[in-house]
Amino acid sequence: MTDETQTTPKVGTREHAEYWTRGRHPGVRDALQWLTFSHLPEALQNYSRPFYVTAIELVTTITKDSPELTTALNLLIQAKDSAVRAGIKSDTGKAGSVPRPKTVVDPPIFPRPLEQNRSSWPPATFGQDA
Repeated sequence: MTDETQTTPKVGTREHAEYWTRGRHPGVRDALQWLTFSHLPEALQNYSRPFYVTAIELVTTITKDSPELTTALNLLIQAKDSAVRAGIKSDTGKAGSVPRPKTVVDPPIFPRPLEQNRSSWPPATFGQDA
């Protein structure tokens, strides 16, 4: 199968973010993963979706990775988090978490750190006064 016959994954999924950030800097790839929304309950997807769409527009328009692009994406993550919290408060009348849905449709999957990296943390001197 060639790339020409491959279909674009569903918007807002982990696979969609991977599709648009293939070959990009890890900071760009990770930021798009934090902005995916398909795993959220439908009501919260409405608050999160605009930030993901904006991020996709940025990474498809700005094709050269830079600290400024990563910063822009990280600020979108912060704005999205605030918008979702504002939406929760608007919908429920109170701050705090929403009830967990009965099923999680498409949870984002992040790779686990290598076990060898875990063995070096915490350092033996962690928490000790110097």
